[in-house]
Amino acid sequence: MPSLRPSLSFLLPLIAGGGLLFKIPDIAPLARLELSYFLFPERFQKDHSFVDQSESKNFELTCLDFTPNPEANLNIKSYLLDKESLDIMGPDGGSSIEWAQFLAQTRLNDDRLTVITSSLSWDDTSELAILALQEQVDETPSLVIGLQGEFINSESPIPDYLKPSLIPLEIPDGFDLPEIDHIRRPPSINSNSFGISEIRGLRVEYAEDQTLVPMLIRWDKHILPSLTLASILKSHRLTSADLILEEGGYLRLGIEGIILKLDQKGRSALPRYEQEQQSASILQIYPKQAETYKIITPSSAPKSTYGLEAQIKRALSQKPVHKHTYKRWSLPSEIALLLTLISLLHLRKKWIEPLILILVIGGSVLLGKWMLLSPLVLIIIIFHLCPRSTLPQQKH
Repeated sequence: MPSLRPSLSFLLPLIAGGGLLFKIPDIAPLARLELSYFLFPERFQKDHSFVDQSESKNFELTCLDFTPNPEANLNIKSYLLDKESLDIMGPDGGSSIEWAQFLAQTRLNDDRLTVITSSLSWDDTSELAILALQEQVDETPSLVIGLQGEFINSESPIPDYLKPSLIPLEIPDGFDLPEIDHIRRPPSINSNSFGISEIRGLRVEYAEDQTLVPMLIRWDKHILPSLTLASILKSHRLTSADLILEEGGYLRLGIEGIILKLDQKGRSALPRYEQEQQSASILQIYPKQAETYKIITPSSAPKSTYGLEAQIKRALSQKPVHKHTYKRWSLPSEIALLLTLISLLHLRKKWIEPLILILVIGGSVLLGKWMLLSPLVLIIIIFHLCPRSTLPQQKH
């Protein structure tokens, strides 16, 4: 219809852009593209800033700050099984029945976490003593036991006792996790939470006053937690199924739990200093003074576990704090903006389109409002496909 031709360059872009505003949440590739190119100040703060994109269909981004809190008052103490405590408990770290008595005596109802940094294993075991220790382990739900792993290229299947500790995560292709296929000292008892306390042959790397602590360890295609990560999970009363690995290497303990930034080797930067450990005898002589978080280090534990207290304190203090939420403009506002932009395009100046893009992106950053760019790009394309002249030519 000739009477509609003068309005085509206005109506067609508006109908196409407005329609895309309504339908874009259902077009997954475009929605992901919008999320990837949306600019906001926190995008460039990578150290302790995480962007939650769980509301991607609603085009909502929540920025979370998980900077370690130096004032976090966590009652964590490390105890060493030194000569004084062994005199009470028994020689060579105690027998299995003495370990059972030790756990029974030091366990309190409000204990958040009990970590034993070495495997509870005996070469020559009696059935009754092991049953007694197994019962104490089963009655200590917050208990984590450390195991020393190594890679000897044995291609052996993962042991049954490790299966309850497996982490059901899909690891991105770019990650190169430390690998084990053997436990140097298998435990004599079962626990529902083992953590790898040391990986034989793995060189510990330092970054200034921090240690790059492994969090995820691979056994063939299976993923296991390090002793640090298993301890953090237990302290939150969470299971390995509650772990979420976000894009970019952000490991989250549930939706609202702490956030750990991992590198490509599955490590997190945590303090390297070691706190002075008290004698474990205090836990036996004065059991009411047992701490809410206890780390018990036998003489057979690897030296790398001596800094576990600082690592757990630092990790538990990294609770995410809400910084800002970016949402899209309301639909009436978006339609009004499209009308304004289409009107500006009719000026047909070369500098109009770059100016529109700068205004849209800059305005979104400054005002904290999200203007979708896909409808705008579609409008510009359709506008240029419309005829420049809408007046019919006169025949001569």
